[in-house]
Amino acid sequence: MPQEVESSGRLASGSGGIPLALGGMLGAGVFVAPAPAAAAAGPWLPLGLLVAFLAAACAASATAHQSEAYWGPGAAYACVRAWVGVLPARIGASAHLAGQVAGMAVIARVLGDFFLPTAAPQVAAVALLLVVLAATVGLRIRGGAAWIWLALTVAVLGLVVVTCFAIDPVPPIPTGRPLADSAVGITGAAGVLFFAFIGFERLTAPAVEQDRFAWSAMKRGTVVSLVALAVALSVVTAALVYQLGWSRLALSPTPIREVLTAAAAANLAPLVGVGAAVALLPVLLGALESFRSTALALVRDRDLPRLMGRTSSAGTPYLLDVAAGVAAVAVAVLVEPVPAMAFAACCLLVHYAFTNAGARLLLSEGHIWPMRAACLGMGLSVLLAMSMPISAMLATLVVVVVGPLATGGVSRRWR
Repeated sequence: MPQEVESSGRLASGSGGIPLALGGMLGAGVFVAPAPAAAAAGPWLPLGLLVAFLAAACAASATAHQSEAYWGPGAAYACVRAWVGVLPARIGASAHLAGQVAGMAVIARVLGDFFLPTAAPQVAAVALLLVVLAATVGLRIRGGAAWIWLALTVAVLGLVVVTCFAIDPVPPIPTGRPLADSAVGITGAAGVLFFAFIGFERLTAPAVEQDRFAWSAMKRGTVVSLVALAVALSVVTAALVYQLGWSRLALSPTPIREVLTAAAAANLAPLVGVGAAVALLPVLLGALESFRSTALALVRDRDLPRLMGRTSSAGTPYLLDVAAGVAAVAVAVLVEPVPAMAFAACCLLVHYAFTNAGARLLLSEGHIWPMRAACLGMGLSVLLAMSMPISAMLATLVVVVVGPLATGGVSRRWR
């Protein structure tokens, strides 16, 4: 069994699920997503956040019900395969794997930007390899350790917010580029902000029995985590806008570091940078665990080579972990965080479109409101995916074409 870093043994209370879910969500999306969201929607960004919250809530509800019906790794994949079909399941799984790899690259690259901006790609590569090593030996951050890391993230964000509001903003700098000021960009902003909510599956659809909660505790922890993330994202965005203004925020690739300079608090930048980098490590580990869950389901159904499911002495699929880490290193080195985040969000939205479709059929004989939520989630996921940048959509299209062909070629089964 993997070793667990925790203070009181097996998780059993509803509150214990909060760091599991919120600790997976409160990461790179909060630090970076406000900038491209502001570029897409400008002052309409709050409506984009509301839409992203609704899409995430529907997806969380769908995965929770699927996990109840299909225990073990890849519950969403298993549900879609059973209710929608083999090809849709492979499309959704391929999009999920690609999205998680890109998400890992984004997290690692943001970590590198905070820790050592002059060598961010190299730091990102090292961080990814260290996290793969930690996952392979069975390290799992749970219980008291998860609360400590969550508190560190909140402290870093709190320091930034207090600094922004405590110092009068400087006059806006002309950017020479018109700011998006149209409701048309709301869905584009929502698609990017949706990335910030990724991580709820660690609670709604855990891959291991130790992370499973009673239904009421899981539901309570998920609701609290989603609302807390939305509040945190709102407060951080408000602080950034107060100091930078909408136009300057829209152009900033690293808004947290830039806002400290704008607020005449550059001396805090090293402290915030190190704190943010450390806080992102568990998020990176959580993304790898999510990748592993779907990949193991594909191995189980022989859509990936059975060799990939080979485990280490700690019981972890080390070949899957290494493959995910190497792919994420390549993305982190070659692609900047914002376009990589757009691609990750687009892939994951495609995945959740199929996930909601499977949940809608699963719940068709009862559970009226969860079924309606799945319908809404399916529509929102498609809408937001179609609102992403053209480059992200084209790259996602490649994934949803090549992925099913590759998995079908491995299994030599097409239905």
